[in-house]
Amino acid sequence: MAWRNTIDAWGRASMLFHWATAAAFITAYVVVYYVIWFVDPQTSIKPALFGTVPDADRVVPLLNIHWVLGLGIGFLTLPRLAWRLAFGAPRHVPGSRLEHRSADVAHWALYAILLLMPLSGYMTTYDPTDFGLFVVPACRDTAFAGWIRGVFGLSVTGLEDVAWAVHSFIGAWLAWPLVLVHVSAALVHHFVRKDAVLRRMLPQ
Repeated sequence: MAWRNTIDAWGRASMLFHWATAAAFITAYVVVYYVIWFVDPQTSIKPALFGTVPDADRVVPLLNIHWVLGLGIGFLTLPRLAWRLAFGAPRHVPGSRLEHRSADVAHWALYAILLLMPLSGYMTTYDPTDFGLFVVPACRDTAFAGWIRGVFGLSVTGLEDVAWAVHSFIGAWLAWPLVLVHVSAALVHHFVRKDAVLRRMLPQ
């Protein structure tokens, strides 16, 4: 199997990008909802499920996992996009023009979400995050955040409020529905149409 994409199959590099991103995406969601539903005393389900006890001291360490996964997704998406633009993508399997156009729109929408979610999430950070091997500065302290505030005339907290609104809206209302459509389409192609859409993203 080649590393580069061909007209009939994804290459090894694209497969690695795809499945690493999928694993990080799912894990990031599991972690953040675990914090919201079980760990954070302000938002945890009441009465507590499965004997869990909310613990405010665990919130930030667990969210650090969510943050590093999110940043990893964002950084992974950049070379993934560059690779696709450089080497193209496999041609569509037989289908209507509407199906092909819908698939293209859905793919590019997913790429946009994989960039917007980490960026908007990072823009809400107000303290440096120490991951042991490295420290990620708070976004509010970066020149990038200062430039954005200057362009749009926002205060420090104003920019963070906007970023949080974008992050939470995409996370709750756009990302999961689009991922479910993506997964459902792959399963329909595999089990109903029995074509190569899913198989060509799996190692042969």
